[in-house]
Amino acid sequence: MSDPQRPIDTALFDPDTAAADDFYRHVNGGWLDANPVPSEYGSWGAPQIVHARNQDVLHQLLEDAAARTDPPGSAGQMVGDYFAAAMDEAAIAAAGAKPLAPYLDRIDGAASVADIRDIVRDLQRRGPAPLHSLGIAPDFDDSGAYLVYVGQGGLGLPERDYYTRDDERSVALRTQYVAHVANQLGNLGDTESPAQEAAERILAFETRLAEASYTAEQLRDVQLTMNRHDVAALDELMPAFGLSSYVSALGVTSTTVSVDNPGFFKALDVTLADTPLETLRDYLRWHLIKAFASALAPAFEHEAFDFYGRTLSGQKEMQPRWKRVLNAASADIGELVAQLYVEAAFSAQAKKRCEEMVDHLLSAMGQAIRGVEWMTETTRAEALRKLDGFNYKIGFPDEWRDYTGLVIARGSYAENRMRCEAFEFARQMGRLAQPVDKGEWVMPAHTVNAYYHPLLNEIVFPAGILQPPFFYADADDAVNYGAIGAVIGHEITHGFDDQGSHFDADGQLRDWWTEADRAEFTRRAQVLVDQFDEYAVVDDLHVNGRLTLGENIADFGGLKIAHDALREALAGKAAAPIDELSPEQRYFLSWATVWRTSYTDEYLQLIVKTDPHSPARARVNGPLSNLPAFAAAFAIDDASPMVRSAETRAHIW
Repeated sequence: MSDPQRPIDTALFDPDTAAADDFYRHVNGGWLDANPVPSEYGSWGAPQIVHARNQDVLHQLLEDAAARTDPPGSAGQMVGDYFAAAMDEAAIAAAGAKPLAPYLDRIDGAASVADIRDIVRDLQRRGPAPLHSLGIAPDFDDSGAYLVYVGQGGLGLPERDYYTRDDERSVALRTQYVAHVANQLGNLGDTESPAQEAAERILAFETRLAEASYTAEQLRDVQLTMNRHDVAALDELMPAFGLSSYVSALGVTSTTVSVDNPGFFKALDVTLADTPLETLRDYLRWHLIKAFASALAPAFEHEAFDFYGRTLSGQKEMQPRWKRVLNAASADIGELVAQLYVEAAFSAQAKKRCEEMVDHLLSAMGQAIRGVEWMTETTRAEALRKLDGFNYKIGFPDEWRDYTGLVIARGSYAENRMRCEAFEFARQMGRLAQPVDKGEWVMPAHTVNAYYHPLLNEIVFPAGILQPPFFYADADDAVNYGAIGAVIGHEITHGFDDQGSHFDADGQLRDWWTEADRAEFTRRAQVLVDQFDEYAVVDDLHVNGRLTLGENIADFGGLKIAHDALREALAGKAAAPIDELSPEQRYFLSWATVWRTSYTDEYLQLIVKTDPHSPARARVNGPLSNLPAFAAAFAIDDASPMVRSAETRAHIW
């Protein structure tokens, strides 16, 4: 990484690429050439580097916890015992698939769709989610109460188009997927021919589910996917399966739930009824293995990596075991891990400075809303009311999650994971009748990420991302505003993107726009769709402007308001150049620096099809080419590739 005192390192630039032609390559070319993707990753850039640095801190903390004997129920005891069990490779190898035996026996004995339903229900409580997803979140009609959300699912490939595309790569991937499923069934003891036949039937079954599923773009449409249903009437969707009693048996005590894709559940009911039981049993065996492969004997884990890591993501080798275990612990007992991290690695100074930046950015967003010429006063007043209602959280929760009752032992790693899943599912269901906990975080504090929660109207910045190059405690304002400042602006803008703009100040799904303003917003957003559709990524694959629209709006808006906030923060202060670079230049250089990323071709193809974020080059160059302030900072001519014409330039916030 760069020296904290000199975060803009011109030695990492590409002198052969002009800023006016490709700013991303100009700023990052030297770094990209010197930093191919490490063998254990699918991509490598600032987020992964910060994550790896945080992992190193946590590795020592977990080793120390495993070596101690802390009081039962303490964070140290649970994290230490989890880590010790997961690192006992000899015991895991000796156990083979035995931790799954009770469930495999039940699956083998299933004699009807009713038996399949009961097994699926019990698996839903313990991690695997065959057929569909189910969880709770604030109610889209009443953000102070919880609601159960039931969603499409049941696929082993990343998303539905992997089953429906007929290009050469997709066909080959399906062939490799069948081989992978057959290999995992073989690891359970199936002989080669039956395993292959079962895998082919599983693919056919999942293909039927995929054909009834919404696309990745459709799943971003909150108007399409927020569908309230009476629990008592759910059997209208799945009469043969008995969906009403199924969700009730899972602990759903509310009278209504939200179903993202009603058509999927109708198709699922028919598919289950006319699929041979043998196929359904094999399908459940497969999804049970898939869910717990990383906690089973090496044959299962290595086979899972060969397909999901090597084939789909382009990773050349597995990460060290301690990293894999740390990732699992972060998913299972994330706030316990985070407690250890925050005590060791988070500075109060970072939190204070970040809070000051948030205040400047909220002010800048207010000015942006007041200044947009295309919005009527009626909608503007609602937008400002929403902005005034923003809450923000920085660093870590005020109160840590209570894990009382969760048993973590130095025994079976797989059983620890199952108990964690069952504990979390019961915790979620147990909150249904309670008011929404507005202090809760949806990701652990050591995560290198941030988020906007539309149902709570809040932005959250974990301690894990408040590290160089996103945040420097001693850097100039321009660098920090171009990095974490633009990230903060990004999350604020999510409240006003194509999804977040459907929720009001109280987090409720409500159309607070005039019809004319919504139409104008949609027209302006389409400019970004068209722009990003133009970006070629690899071979003939282009960015999906519709899938990435929300993130592109947030990048564009966040970069603009962070720039305005920087000007506000610098008002009245001397702003001399540093290393002959003006504050304006350092701001935009910082933005380009934090998103520099090397990719494997496989991973790049995967994220273009599934990730709502644009790849790094488009993420940097796309919004910059719409900002006159960027062109002015580097004296870039209007005819240059990095400047969009006035006719094609996007302008939303």
